[in-house]
Amino acid sequence: MGSSTWLRPPSPPMAAVRGRDRISRPAILCRLSCALASWRAQEHPAGAAHDALGHRTGAELQCRSHPRGWEMSLKLRVRFSKVGKIRFIGHRDVARVTERAVRKVGLPVAYSQGFSPRMKLSFGLALPTGYESEAEFVELPLVADAVRDGGAAEPGARHAAGPVIVCRSGTHAPCEHGLQSAGPGYCTVAEALSEALPVGMEVSAATLVDGRGPSLQAAVHSCGWQFEIVGLDASAAAKAVADFLAAGTVVTERVHKGETVSSDIRPSVEVLQVVGCSDRGAVLNAELSATPRVVRPSELVPALAPAHEMGIARRTHQWTSGAAGRAEPAVPAVCAQKNKEPISG
Repeated sequence: MGSSTWLRPPSPPMAAVRGRDRISRPAILCRLSCALASWRAQEHPAGAAHDALGHRTGAELQCRSHPRGWEMSLKLRVRFSKVGKIRFIGHRDVARVTERAVRKVGLPVAYSQGFSPRMKLSFGLALPTGYESEAEFVELPLVADAVRDGGAAEPGARHAAGPVIVCRSGTHAPCEHGLQSAGPGYCTVAEALSEALPVGMEVSAATLVDGRGPSLQAAVHSCGWQFEIVGLDASAAAKAVADFLAAGTVVTERVHKGETVSSDIRPSVEVLQVVGCSDRGAVLNAELSATPRVVRPSELVPALAPAHEMGIARRTHQWTSGAAGRAEPAVPAVCAQKNKEPISG
């Protein structure tokens, strides 16, 4: 009988191959290595070179690709303002400016892996172009061994990736200028970032937070706004606000991806009141919901005064909810409160 023919099994369809290999095998092995190293370090604390089975334990356990672990555990949450002429730059430009300022200061920020490492930055809700803000947030994942517990660090202490950031308390409270430290602290970081940022952007708080929590965009449920209605006096604005709050539904139109969309914005308006008058017109405060979609003051003005236009609009707060109730992601230091001024002519 002639030589036997080897029959190769049929190949799976390409769609199945793509769906199965979305995570490459080296990436899976790397994650398993990190998880196994973490488990062995907990089961066998540092001190013994090997366990009963001959496996390495303690400080020797680490993944070759990720010696500090798969994910960073701490983030530096920075609150900054954006007022003046710089309000006309877009969100992507703000990201580039922030990245350049962080590099200039030399903070030990984590970078992505690969051939083109990029700084890991995560912002809060995007601010529309042309709007001012006193409550913009960005989170910077830090290198794990660049943060130390305690009230002070050695004078001139530095990490390979930048200065050492001192954790002043176990609760990671916001900075206060009354605290003194021999090493770089929160206020030093905030002041250095403010000097590196362009005119109109100023850092008012820098706080250490747990990196395993939800993202800022997912955590924010409402925003506080202060805006003007040009040419409208305070008494007429108060009447328009009363009529708006008494209405059951307020349908407005907006352009979304080239199409006109109608929606009821009345359930998204939680607070609306007249707080004064500037040289241009009435000044209003509002708290607008950010879920299921973000409502902006530009949608309120046509419903309140169709014949008038919106003046300067400024975001004052981004509110989150947690176990302790409603709060802001980072509270400005007392020293930064003096720079807050209401909208005026």
